[in-house]
Amino acid sequence: MKRRQAIKISSLGAIGFSASINTGCVNNAFSFDHGVASGDPTEERVILWTRVTPKKVGTVQVVLEVSEKENFSEIVFKKKLHTSSLIDYTIKYDFEASKYCKSHQGFFYRFKAGNVFSEVGKSKTFSADTKSVKIGIFSCSNFPAGYFNAYAAAAKDNLDVWLHLGDYLYEYPMGGYATSIAEKLGRTPVPPHEMIRLADYRQRHAQYKLDAGSKELHKNTPLIAVWDDHEFTNDAWKRGAENHSMDGSEGDFFARRSAAIKAYFEWMPIREQDSKRKIFREFKIGSVLHLLMLDTRQYGRDKQIQPLEYLTNSGFNQAKFYNDLNDSNRNLLGPSQISWIENAVTKTKSEWTIFGQQVLMTKLKFPDISNAFKKIPDELKPYIQLIKLGLPSNLDAWDGYPKDRERLYKIMQRLDKKFISLAGDTHNAWLSELYDEIGNKVGIEIGTPSVTSPGLTDYIPIDVEIFEDSIVKKNSELFWMDASNRGFTSIEISKKQIVTKYNFIKTIYEKNSSIKEFKEFKIAKNYEIEA
Repeated sequence: MKRRQAIKISSLGAIGFSASINTGCVNNAFSFDHGVASGDPTEERVILWTRVTPKKVGTVQVVLEVSEKENFSEIVFKKKLHTSSLIDYTIKYDFEASKYCKSHQGFFYRFKAGNVFSEVGKSKTFSADTKSVKIGIFSCSNFPAGYFNAYAAAAKDNLDVWLHLGDYLYEYPMGGYATSIAEKLGRTPVPPHEMIRLADYRQRHAQYKLDAGSKELHKNTPLIAVWDDHEFTNDAWKRGAENHSMDGSEGDFFARRSAAIKAYFEWMPIREQDSKRKIFREFKIGSVLHLLMLDTRQYGRDKQIQPLEYLTNSGFNQAKFYNDLNDSNRNLLGPSQISWIENAVTKTKSEWTIFGQQVLMTKLKFPDISNAFKKIPDELKPYIQLIKLGLPSNLDAWDGYPKDRERLYKIMQRLDKKFISLAGDTHNAWLSELYDEIGNKVGIEIGTPSVTSPGLTDYIPIDVEIFEDSIVKKNSELFWMDASNRGFTSIEISKKQIVTKYNFIKTIYEKNSSIKEFKEFKIAKNYEIEA
């Protein structure tokens, strides 16, 4: 459903301008236009973030203040920090919260530049005694497609933490994917061209952080995030992407990826590692949860298989297709990440192991939808032909890397770990029972809907209920799905069960954080699902 864009930039350009030391910066006027945020909470620490906007170029001093009281009548921690154009005037501080306050009960923080204060943020760490936790799950927040009302709704949902599973922002230009109502909503992408240079990625991050719903959720709840492809460009893999020109008109892919990563770490409240390409990491929440955030996108992923390349004048070459698909050397995670998962899971004892990652593990095939069209559009005819062959529907997901999926399943089975996969990317809601290649049930997958990006039924002119029912009947792993709603998912995790709630918002076309409807399921430790 993702489309290549025509508007391109001919060169990478400068990646930023050097900051001069402005000794008179005390006289500058400042503002905190992009709010505050926190992220990557552990039992001891949490990242605190903001971005200051100065009127003059130069180094800016920013003071961080922390209090257990919202009115800051008692300040438990104060720190002078500095920022400049070299990091796009962002501030990110890894605060050792448990040293200064009862941080697992929550605390308040703010920043000050000159005489100007930021908004007050609220954050927390976890406790070794945590017995239950409530997590919000989000994916695919596309600014020109609509308002981030799902964020605003979640800000009122008393979450302990929220996860973003990728596509936190999109690279496309005005006139590209999901921009048809952008002008009407006053949400045209900035810059108007496709993100390629560092300056482009920075501007786009800045625009997304201005959304009112985004600011509200960020300031109230700590975030744990991973990237997917659109933080870089569509259908990225470790050495390229579908949406990066190979003719040189968009410059070097690795330079583009480096620019995207630099901007991401500047603008997101995330704890950085020595290798900036390495985003996979783990979080332990009491004895109830071991959360592993994975990178299925750019770290170890081999290039996606393209089914259309197997179409010949004599038909579809199924033998070659399946031989290539089932090649044991094809990687989604890659050997080093697989080894890291095995080591992390082996040494950790928790009631639940959860993988926060980007794409569906569920084995998924689309039903024949050719009868849904009075006339099949020419560009869809080859895909309709492939659906009739019964091929996996999305080879950019785990279905395109079946041997790597089995490697992960075998690790979890051998270690006798109960696991839940969290997935985004598809823009639709899913609940599935996961089975290995010989039919053993190995886990459960919760697929969260998009915040704003269009779903399946925005593209296919078909009765929603009929379409959803036909997909469930077609796929033995699939327990339930929703193809038409935007929103977010919340999970309440305790020792005995996970209560999963799909929250569907009323609209994305005006500022309204009302929940239209929800669907709730209970997942037991034996993987039984109760609707």
